[in-house]
Amino acid sequence: MLRPDEIPAHIGMRRKIMDDTLPTPEGKLLPHPAEKAPRIFADTGDIKEIRPLHDAGIISGVTTNPTLMKKAGADSWESAKNMMKEIVKLLDPHPVSLELTEITKEKMIPQAEKLASYGHNVVIKVPIGGYEAVDSSIDRNTGLKVLHELWSRDIKTNATLIFNSTQALWAARAGATYVSPFLGRVADYMYKHDAVEMPLGNSLYHMEDHRGGKENSRLFNTSYVAAGGDRKDAGIRLIHEIAVIFANYRIKTEVLAASYRNDVQVPESLLCGADILTVPAPILMAVADHPLTDEGMKAFVEDSKAFDH
Repeated sequence: MLRPDEIPAHIGMRRKIMDDTLPTPEGKLLPHPAEKAPRIFADTGDIKEIRPLHDAGIISGVTTNPTLMKKAGADSWESAKNMMKEIVKLLDPHPVSLELTEITKEKMIPQAEKLASYGHNVVIKVPIGGYEAVDSSIDRNTGLKVLHELWSRDIKTNATLIFNSTQALWAARAGATYVSPFLGRVADYMYKHDAVEMPLGNSLYHMEDHRGGKENSRLFNTSYVAAGGDRKDAGIRLIHEIAVIFANYRIKTEVLAASYRNDVQVPESLLCGADILTVPAPILMAVADHPLTDEGMKAFVEDSKAFDH
């Protein structure tokens, strides 16, 4: 993973231009000690997972999508809408990202407006690209156009399926409130598609020569992200790269790290400058676990028996 001394200092300076995430309520004597702490969202569509995390104050937002809604039991668009409305109401005033199911601008805009009507805390998830892959007749820049149009209508957006820093920058320029780099899927892709006889990360970055003129050149990511270290750390390097670019240009679009595979990636993302982490509920439930914590608690409880009457 990236070492703390490899993180540019100005990533931390970016916090100064961002709004407080845990402001101290008016009239409270003890100020909150973590006013600019990162926010933690739950990546789920299951209200039974969301409610205990919300009630415990662990999360301050939710992200969901059709896959997660289906997993949570939605068997129709009508039942999915009812589930989304319940989540939005429970989380108010915290943001809830709801994903569009339409894939053309003409249908995405009215669907976005309908979803946004569920509550003032709704954020609309818009895939950054991939439209041509689904239907070759669809404009490849549909996602950017939708993001920009919703920004013009004062609707908050979350640009999803971000896998390189250029996509993140374009989304920010279009007016996205959040960008969601999917850190876990970067390594997954390389493990699956890297050619074993070539350097690590070659499925996302390989340049045969510096002119980039060979047919087998691949420039989907920078060499830093794809080939700058172990495959397992590629997603963390992606978060880092986006955070540095946003810090360089004082971009206030928030970096919402997504697609977690384990709880160690949580602090790694924070070291790299992520503003928000959206984490699957099972990982959130386990982040306080540690074998030494278990041993310590057992010892404390055993020793305290000496004071029982």
